[in-house]
Amino acid sequence: MSAGPAPRRETIVAEDDVELAAFGAELLGRAIMDAVGARGVARVALSGGTTPGATYRRLADFALPWDRVEWFWVDERAVPPDHPRSNFRQAQADLGLDKAPLNTGKVHRMRGEAADLAAAASEYERLLRERFGVAGAVAFDAITLGMGDDGHTASLFPGMGTVAVSDRLVLAVAEQSDKGLEARLTLSAPVICEARLALVMAKGPKKREVIVAALSPGPEDLVPSRLFQRIRGDVIWLVDQAAAA
Repeated sequence: MSAGPAPRRETIVAEDDVELAAFGAELLGRAIMDAVGARGVARVALSGGTTPGATYRRLADFALPWDRVEWFWVDERAVPPDHPRSNFRQAQADLGLDKAPLNTGKVHRMRGEAADLAAAASEYERLLRERFGVAGAVAFDAITLGMGDDGHTASLFPGMGTVAVSDRLVLAVAEQSDKGLEARLTLSAPVICEARLALVMAKGPKKREVIVAALSPGPEDLVPSRLFQRIRGDVIWLVDQAAAA
């Protein structure tokens, strides 16, 4: 049996925010169409933050088979779904998941408001197994990812050992009050690494050194975004000129 094509590794530098959003929406739209064509359903995991918001709003205007799309979340803060810092709330507003035609798909949010985050993590893991199958890998057709100035991605932060956890699909992340970080839920590194398309979005000059570190060899616990190097599917870096410089 011949091997399949090598995973795509590409960096796209956008001229401005408008072009960045257009490129991002086009890449996600193609991934959705390819998945629906191949498997009858597209499963997409969304990150929060301000950077992907314009991409989500642009994507919502596309004529896609929305009833065949299932939406999941990369991570969530330990807040209610209507809280201003909720990743679900932000992505729902940007995509219009509560409005036609996007509301015809299935929306699977993480229960960040749960009193027991460990139980909520197990609940989301069971959901993933139900939707993807018990025997197969949890391989999202597309996943959007960002990076913090400290090199974290999803809610996998430096120095916590969470990026090395390989026996769970979803993790409960403890509060770090000294760093001003809420408790959170997050997909684990093995799930992120199974994505068929990882769209990594970064903007601004502060991301230059972070991108260099993410692409360099070294411990993932020091720079968790180094896990992008072992993603099995395509990895597309979508950055603005300030981040690329």
